Amino acid sequence: MATRLHPLASAVTVDLSHGRIELKTPSVDRAVAVPTVWLARAIAALGDELVPLAKSLADSVANDAAIILDGTADPTPEEVAYAIALALGQRGLGTCAFERFGDALTLLWNSPPSTHADFHRFAATLVSQVVSEVTRVQTQAAVLSTHADGITLFLGSEAACELVRERAGRGEPGPQILATLLGGASA
Repeated sequence: MATRLHPLASAVTVDLSHGRIELKTPSVDRAVAVPTVWLARAIAALGDELVPLAKSLADSVANDAAIILDGTADPTPEEVAYAIALALGQRGLGTCAFERFGDALTLLWNSPPSTHADFHRFAATLVSQVVSEVTRVQTQAAVLSTHADGITLFLGSEAACELVRERAGRGEPGPQILATLLGGASA
């Protein structure tokens, strides 16, 4: 299987001497660079109003992922994951990779704008919306675990995500939660 490459170098132009960052994508033509701590604080300050922001960003990310996949008849899961990861990465939101554990699908998001608990709901909303739009399969997301420089999100049904949120909130480790979901451990 060959992985199609999207020309990232031609998609981003950084001209700091003139204070401009341009993204050569149909959904975004110009960006403003701010420290990630500012973005994380803004997201935390939004409270319940963060959902519209996450959905707006998700629309843009999903549109770019669809463009990356353009012309791919029945894309493989790897091609979909690559397109979503590239669309997020083009915005400076960090890198990500999808991992499958039996029937469970997770997204490992390295160097996101924040790993603080205030960012978790934004991240889950953004990722679930992007995956749902790109795959046309209704998907929910919940933070499974955090690590030094990232977060791991579980992707699945609302009921499964609620279980993940409950158990992660109690401090259970991610692998144990996945084992429970997959029937390998008792609740």
